[in-house]
Amino acid sequence: MSMEPRVAAVLERLEQRSKQEQSELSELNTKGARFVREAAGRFMLDVGADVGRLLNSLVRALGARRVVEIGGSVGYSTVWLAEAAQATGGRVVSFEIDAHKVEEMRQNLSDARLLEHVQIIGEDASLHLASLEGPFDLVLIDHWKDIYIRDFDLAWPKVRRGGIVVADNILAPAATAAQLQAYVAHVRAAPGARSSTLPLGQGIELTQRIDG
Repeated sequence: MSMEPRVAAVLERLEQRSKQEQSELSELNTKGARFVREAAGRFMLDVGADVGRLLNSLVRALGARRVVEIGGSVGYSTVWLAEAAQATGGRVVSFEIDAHKVEEMRQNLSDARLLEHVQIIGEDASLHLASLEGPFDLVLIDHWKDIYIRDFDLAWPKVRRGGIVVADNILAPAATAAQLQAYVAHVRAAPGARSSTLPLGQGIELTQRIDG
């Protein structure tokens, strides 16, 4: 996938950081989800390059103009989404509650010259999803697993026909397996939904609205 040099440079830098974090993050995951959550401010907790490329392709394929990201972290997935939204004439709304990560995200998007295509909201998504302008073409959920279902239910009524919700970390880590199994069961029972798990990265659940 061809990228502008400035975008590719930001992605490469963040991917190198992610690789450096994996050993410590894996050790924390073996102890339990609580330990990861307590240390989360130090980690990117990113979707990885394979999922990033898929997100970029989905935005382009859908001609997505309204993209919502719940859990932007330092902006790795945001860059992938925004690069495609720039091509479609769209805009990404990214929610991230960690103030330090918001600043990192802002800087990374600025370095990639994509900041103008992103609205960053440094508050809990549940405070704004109901009032956010829709319909949504694509929604990415990648934050605390115990509130995946909550935010899916808030976003789903605003997803357009043919629109997609992508949820990350469906197959790993094992520490959150029960919560993600509950999420998968929930979205597959959602009205008008067609959903499947893809073994990409740490597993994603791709849920498409097929009714009107």
